[in-house]
Amino acid sequence: MPSAYLQPQDYTTFGVPNATPGQVMQASVLMDGAECLRRPEGLIYVPDGAGQPCYMQALSPALSLASVGAISPGSNVSVVVTGPLLNLQIGDVLILDRMNASVTEACVVNAISGTLPGPLTAGLQTVIFAHGAACTMEYGLVITEQKIMPKDRPLTRLSRVPAVNVIGGTGRYGYGRRGDAGNYNVDDFNLLAALSKFGGPPAWEIWQPANCGIEVETGQLWVPAGIMLAYYSEVKVRYVAGFTYANLPGEVKLACSLVIQSMQMNPMYGNVKSLKTGETAIENFSATNISEDVKQLLRPWIVQAMG
Repeated sequence: MPSAYLQPQDYTTFGVPNATPGQVMQASVLMDGAECLRRPEGLIYVPDGAGQPCYMQALSPALSLASVGAISPGSNVSVVVTGPLLNLQIGDVLILDRMNASVTEACVVNAISGTLPGPLTAGLQTVIFAHGAACTMEYGLVITEQKIMPKDRPLTRLSRVPAVNVIGGTGRYGYGRRGDAGNYNVDDFNLLAALSKFGGPPAWEIWQPANCGIEVETGQLWVPAGIMLAYYSEVKVRYVAGFTYANLPGEVKLACSLVIQSMQMNPMYGNVKSLKTGETAIENFSATNISEDVKQLLRPWIVQAMG
C-alpha cells in the first residue's frame, strides 16, 4: 500500500481541511519519488505481532510463497513450502502472515533445500508465533542493501534513516587483486582461498543482528567479525527504517499538506513552470508540486548516497 502521510484527523491541523484521500495518496507518492525522498519504500513501517518494526508499508512483495503445513515457534524451523523458494538466498527475510496483524513476523532464511519437481524446504532462523497451514511467506518487504566494507574496518553507513530495526545480515570474504591481496585480513594461501578459486564465488554467511551496533539516527552500522575472525569484505543488510504514523514527524505531515495545497491551487494547468494568458502570468520555481520548502522539510530523511 502506498504511503499516506496525512490522516483525516490531521487535515485541519495542517491546513488542508478539504483534502481527499486520493490527494493525500498522490502527494505521498510524489514525496517518496526520485525528485524528493528517493525512497520507494516510503517512511512508514508496519509493526509485527509483538510491536517491533517488521516491514515497510509502501513495498509490494517481490515473491510470495506458502507453507504446506502449520509452522510451530522455535529456532531453526524447517518449513515445506510451495512457490519460487530457489530464487531466494541465505539471509533473505520472509514476512509471515502479513494479513494477520496479531501474528505477523519477519523471519530470516538460514537454509534452502530440495530440487524441483520435488518438495522444497526453507529453514527459518527463529519463529516467534504459531502459524496455520498455507501461511503466506512474502519476500521483498524490507530494505536490503549490499555494502562493500572499508579495509580493516567493520563500519558502514545505511542509506535510510532512522534505521529502527536490523532484521538480518550476511557477510562474505573477498580477496584483493594482484599485489593488493596481502593488505587483507585473511591469509591468501589457505583452504578458503582454494575454495574461492575452484568452488565459485565466496559464500555468504549469516551474522546475528544482536551482535551488531547501529546508530538509529545516522545509520552507522558496526558489523561483527565472521567465522574467520576477520572483518567481512562485503555485507548485505536487511532492515526497517522509518516511523509509524503515530510518531511521524510533523515536518513530514506539513510537507504533505504543502504538496496537497499546491495540487489544489493549480488544478487547471497541472505541473508547468510558467503560464501566461494576455497580461496574466504565473511562474513556479519548477514544473512540479514539490517545492524547495518541501525538500528542506524532508532533508533529514532523504536517501544518503554515500555509505
